Amino acid sequence: MLDEVIKIVENHHKWRRKECINLIASESVMSPLAEKLFVSDFEGRYNEHTSGNCHYKGTKHSYEIEDLCNNIFRKKFNTRFADTRPLSGGIANLTVYAAFTKPGDILVSPGIPNGAHISHTRWGLAGVRGLKNVDMFFDKEKMNIDVEKTIEIIKRVNPKIVMFGASMFLFPHPIREIRESIDENIKIIYDSAHVFGLVYNEKFQKPFKEGADIITSSTHKTFQGPQGGIVIGNNNLDEKDWEKIETALFPKVMSNTHIHRFPALSVTALEMNEFGEEYSKQVMRNAKALARALTDQGFEVLCPDLGFTESHQVIVNVKEFGGGKIVANTLENCNIICNKMALPTDSPHDALKNPSGIRLGVQEMTRFGMKENEMKLISSFFRDVLIDEKDVEKIKEEVTGLRKQFPQIKFCFKV
Repeated sequence: MLDEVIKIVENHHKWRRKECINLIASESVMSPLAEKLFVSDFEGRYNEHTSGNCHYKGTKHSYEIEDLCNNIFRKKFNTRFADTRPLSGGIANLTVYAAFTKPGDILVSPGIPNGAHISHTRWGLAGVRGLKNVDMFFDKEKMNIDVEKTIEIIKRVNPKIVMFGASMFLFPHPIREIRESIDENIKIIYDSAHVFGLVYNEKFQKPFKEGADIITSSTHKTFQGPQGGIVIGNNNLDEKDWEKIETALFPKVMSNTHIHRFPALSVTALEMNEFGEEYSKQVMRNAKALARALTDQGFEVLCPDLGFTESHQVIVNVKEFGGGKIVANTLENCNIICNKMALPTDSPHDALKNPSGIRLGVQEMTRFGMKENEMKLISSFFRDVLIDEKDVEKIKEEVTGLRKQFPQIKFCFKV
């Protein structure tokens, strides 16, 4: 049994890290230094605390690394308020719900059919809090929120929270336009989980400058740190509001904060300070390049008239090839990893079973050094397998061959 455990890990690592082109938009890899520091004695320790009052002894270095990590984010976002204790982006959202709402309150968010994360809805963590979600009005042609109609919805239902951000996230959301037209007492939360690595260097959107009160996020995906979460408050946020968040986080939502994440997260943030500008630009260039190349190969990529995307994501309608579930399975057989994605035009049945779309993210392959030319090669693999229906094993061999040309992680400190 022990040999089997070790073998599974080795097989997975070899396949996903060395042989696959990973286009999952919610995944990435840590740098060698961050991975090295991810394993330490911190992983077995506790540090439950409230405003510096600890509940355990032996925590002096735990406080140091947590405070250092938080301060990196405070400095970057020019704010007094940042907390890296949440274990995921979803837990960060639940913390905000617990701080500012009570059961029965209304939350306005983009909505599942329009790409919202499930934690923004009654079927996810908003529902755990007992919130009722109301969907924003969505412009399916522009793949973005319809400002005027959404403002009407907000004024009609009077929510406690308006939540921006999504799992299908091509273009910046209209924070400023909506903030200027709604009650100032409504909290605006920007869930940046997918685009945090771009937002961190002000390349996709500037949520605080546009009127968001709070940013929540995961700390992986485009940010490329360890899996975890973060809550960041606008520097203009009332101190009492931040106290509500801290109290909601502990003792209400969490206890142990998995301290071993903080060294790796700190390293990732410092790497983003050093290399994030160029990394973010290349991610955005690669996403556009992949979208254009797939279009040239004959695929229906969403929003060509808008430049396809401003984030790391590319959305492709593959209904004519059998739907997102079937296409994702076929691509996996060739060592190209992506996921099915429901489109706003899908019926509820199709959205659950076999949606029309697939979602592609270029952030991980960008970090391994791939650029525009490689995006063109990747698009040719899509054509080979889905349009020309060439031999799967032959395509798999070519995919693996390309992947092996990019073994080293870029945009990071040398170990």
